[in-house]
Amino acid sequence: MTNEWNEYKAYIGQPTYSVSNGKDTSFLGRFTTDMIKDFKGFSRIFTILSRGYIFHNADGSLKDGEPYERIEYARRALCAWCSMPAKTPQANKKSNPSENWQFKVSFPEYHEEFPELVNEDGAGWYYRHVHSVAQFIAENRSKVNKHIHCLADRTKQWEDEWSDKVKQYQVPLFSSKTNAEWLLSFDSAIADALELGALRREAVKLAPEQLSYIESIRPNGVPLNALITIAEYYIANKPYDSDWCVLPVTNIEAFLGSSALGRQYMSKLPPEFMERKESGYGICVCRVKLINGDTNEPKH
Repeated sequence: MTNEWNEYKAYIGQPTYSVSNGKDTSFLGRFTTDMIKDFKGFSRIFTILSRGYIFHNADGSLKDGEPYERIEYARRALCAWCSMPAKTPQANKKSNPSENWQFKVSFPEYHEEFPELVNEDGAGWYYRHVHSVAQFIAENRSKVNKHIHCLADRTKQWEDEWSDKVKQYQVPLFSSKTNAEWLLSFDSAIADALELGALRREAVKLAPEQLSYIESIRPNGVPLNALITIAEYYIANKPYDSDWCVLPVTNIEAFLGSSALGRQYMSKLPPEFMERKESGYGICVCRVKLINGDTNEPKH
């Protein structure tokens, strides 16, 4: 989770569609069923993608020049990633004339610039991934957990909803017509990307003393790797001027391959490990307590 370069590559690379047992959801990639159904977790995805295209070359090395000069380049990359084929009814559907935000959702013209993100027909990476997941499930229903079957049965509904989302994502950040419910836009993700800078290319690992402390306070029924992932993310992302950190619960679930973190485990985490503030949209604000190897006392 803390190796952001690997996360970026997972959003633009070729997924592997296979299953080893009924609990295996690796064919979803860095997504959960809830992310695909309810469009959660895309703030981090768009920010990671923007950081990758603004700051890095294809081999991961840093680009030369001024990052702010690549704002429109990153915006085109996000449009390409989200693109729908021009042949789909949703891509050709006109917005209501009374609406002042009228944006297209098909970007085949970006294929030459971003061949990894959109094909010549305008099918973006995410569109192709969702349809590949649906096809895989349809062909392997007996091998896939039943709660995931819905992804294969609602592709038409998903296309309608995704079309609306892609239009909303393009609304300018300071548009006077922006609905307050539209909390995410390409512009906001790019702004976050410019503030955060280049992607982290090495994973953050806990010290032995921190691992021992977490093991000693782990509640029954909560996987150790869930606590370790939260703690490592906290270390990597805690701001320098605060003990509180925004935890992208939905994206961590995708990394862990299970939606149980938010539904089952978070409420069981003891105060000796984490304090958190109620939030929503698949995130929370938290303060994680770790062991200090020198004083042998928990510290933030």
